[in-house]
Amino acid sequence: MLDKSYYAKTDEIIAVYGAAPASLIPIIQDIQSEYRYLPAELLVYVAKQIGITESKAYSVATFYENFSFEPKGKYVIKVYDGTACHVRKSISDRKLPWRRSHGSEEKRMSRFL
Repeated sequence: MLDKSYYAKTDEIIAVYGAAPASLIPIIQDIQSEYRYLPAELLVYVAKQIGITESKAYSVATFYENFSFEPKGKYVIKVYDGTACHVRKSISDRKLPWRRSHGSEEKRMSRFL
């Protein structure tokens, strides 16, 4: 359960863009900017506030790669690990100090493959 302040901030964001279905993407972008991830509870809340189904909101949020349901660090490091890079001995998953999609302990960096 999220703190009431999350819902208050979300209401402020919705007020900026208007409670219309067409406002979904900018609303969830701002929520993610505020919290460094998109809390699933807020996605459900936004869907109700703008008059769309939860499944529609979820399908939009999962379609775009930049939305994350897990907290990200302040800095995101993306590592491509395709065949061409592997053959050229690029940085490997084992050389980085934390696991895929988990941030450093101080939540400053996140890594995604």
